[in-house]
Amino acid sequence: MTKPTYLSRRALAALCLGIAGCQTTQPNRFDQSDTNHDGKLSRDEINIYLVTAVFESRDTNHDKKLTKAEWLVGGDAGREKEFRDRDANHDGVVTLDEALAYGRKKGVANKVVREADKNKDGAVSREEITAYYGSKEGPAH
Repeated sequence: MTKPTYLSRRALAALCLGIAGCQTTQPNRFDQSDTNHDGKLSRDEINIYLVTAVFESRDTNHDKKLTKAEWLVGGDAGREKEFRDRDANHDGVVTLDEALAYGRKKGVANKVVREADKNKDGAVSREEITAYYGSKEGPAH
């Protein structure tokens, strides 16, 4: 099993806290993420939620573009390759569309669905994401 990167751990934590923990908070993020309102989160719905949350948290000037400076939070130059990988047209900025496309291809939504989808229907129910979140809680996480 590969060791998760800093970003995937952060995104996974955002998903778990944002979706599973949303049952008692407003707005209800599970329902917001469930764009087709079928009571389950598809891989794409999870990807959109995760990528958008990370993108918006880093887009400090809210111009709908991430620069390398915005991506390298804390000056971690070792993460420049992650930025380049997402910048599909190599123009020096990552748009939300580029980030979403990268997330669909490589994102942690794949891992979440693979691990949380206990009935193997290709989607994650509220109960499955809650159980998955519970398995990730604790001092080591």
